[in-house]
Amino acid sequence: MAVITHVMPYLSSIGMSRASAAFVATSIPLLSIVGRFGFGWLSDIFDKRYVLAGAYCLFGMGTLAFSYIHINWLVFPFLLLFSPAFGGTVSLRGIIVREYFGRASFGRSIGMILGIAAIGGVIGPSAAGWTFDNLGDYHNVWLYFTGTIIIAIVLLLRLKPPRQMGAE
Repeated sequence: MAVITHVMPYLSSIGMSRASAAFVATSIPLLSIVGRFGFGWLSDIFDKRYVLAGAYCLFGMGTLAFSYIHINWLVFPFLLLFSPAFGGTVSLRGIIVREYFGRASFGRSIGMILGIAAIGGVIGPSAAGWTFDNLGDYHNVWLYFTGTIIIAIVLLLRLKPPRQMGAE
């Protein structure tokens, strides 16, 4: 959420025109639709854990490109990596919860995940704003967020596949 919240101020702070920054900000949710459909479809074919890990990899690479977007051509890799991955991770949350934690605890599990995400949705943008206000730029906070995505990938890949019914 920090990237979504601060995309316009960040791009303005590195000298991008307001019109170009608005184009980037508008493109993120539009391109995320591709990820919502695409990663949902891929999760019907491949192990959902690996599909989500792939989405997080793209998310991390997009965030890394965002941290260096002052190199103008990196706006395109940012949009092409970050946006579909953002949409894909939204779609895959419920799918992973259902498959790995079961229907019986779906409501509790998704509630906890969305609750924690809401807390992160407050902390992340606030931390990014604080970083800019106190250090004068966003670069280090984008690198930090890229690091947290790497941690998420490692944790996700440590999930044990669900047991099959009747298999012991």
